[in-house]
Amino acid sequence: MFSETDFVADVRGLQTPLLVIIGENDPGLDEAAMEKTFLAWHPNAEVQVIPDCGHYPMQECPPYFATTMEKFLRQHGD
Repeated sequence: MFSETDFVADVRGLQTPLLVIIGENDPGLDEAAMEKTFLAWHPNAEVQVIPDCGHYPMQECPPYFATTMEKFLRQHGD
């Protein structure tokens, strides 16, 4: 889906805060790839890299993943 679906026109420039969580050891979906895609499309996006983690941080590092999400939501909650 990520490489074959063209949704950029629908999301480019959205002001909604966006958190992109990636695993440090996820081949192909690293920080450089996120800078060329999600961070380039969303002006209020930020990336968090979970250390010692692969493609499924929510399963591989659940406490770290949950803490990262909770921190982001507290910062951007109303």
